[in-house]
Amino acid sequence: MKLFGAPLSPFVRKAVIVAREKNIEYEYDPRPSPLGWPEGFEAINPLKRIPALLPDASNSDYAINDSSAICAYFEKLQPEPPLYPQQAEDYGRALWIEEVADSEFAGRVGMGVFRPIFFNLASGKKADVEAASKGFGVLSEVLLPYLEAQLGDAEWFAGDIFSIADIAVMSQMMSLDLVGFGLPSDRFPSLRAHFERCIARPSVAESVAQNNQFVEKMGFKIERITG
Repeated sequence: MKLFGAPLSPFVRKAVIVAREKNIEYEYDPRPSPLGWPEGFEAINPLKRIPALLPDASNSDYAINDSSAICAYFEKLQPEPPLYPQQAEDYGRALWIEEVADSEFAGRVGMGVFRPIFFNLASGKKADVEAASKGFGVLSEVLLPYLEAQLGDAEWFAGDIFSIADIAVMSQMMSLDLVGFGLPSDRFPSLRAHFERCIARPSVAESVAQNNQFVEKMGFKIERITG
C-alpha cells in the first residue's frame, strides 16, 4: 500500500491520522503537491489532487483518490477501532460535519488563511498577514460559530466516539494553527478545547510534531497572530 501527498496538506493529514488510529502500515511518497507534481502522477489521479492511495503499491492502474474515499476504505479494511459511528443519526451527522470541513471550511482555511502565509513564504515572499487576518475574520463570521454551536458541550462531534468528523475538522484547525492562527479560547471555547483533546492523541501529536519539524526545516519564521 502506498499513500501520496504533501505532508502539510490537511487532506493527507486526515488520511494519515486515520491510518495511525487503525495501525495500518503503508509506504509514503510526499512529493505530489500543488507546488509540483511528479512525472506520471496523473496516471494515478488524473485530477492531480491529493491524497492518492495505491492499495497495491506495484499497481498504479488501481488507485483510491480523495481523503474521504481513502478514510472510508481504511475503515472497511480495518474496522477497529471504529471511526464512523454505528448509530444512523450519529453516522449521518459525522458525514455531514466531515463534508463541511472538507468543502467550504477547507476552502476558506486554505485560500484565505494558509496560502497568504505559507505559500508566500515558500515562494520567497513576505507573509501576507493582513490578507490572512481578513481570511480568519471571514471564518469567524459564520463557519467557526457554526462548528462551535454544533459541538456545544459535547466531547466529540458525532456521538460518543472520536470519529471522522473530529479528524476532518481538526485537520483544518491544524492548518490554521500552523500559520499562527490558533482558535481564541474566549471566542470559541468548545472548539479550542476540542482541538486540544484531539492533538493530545498519539496519532495526532505525531502529525503536529512532523508538521512543525517540516516548517522549521524550511526555515520559515511564522508569527503567532491569534490563539
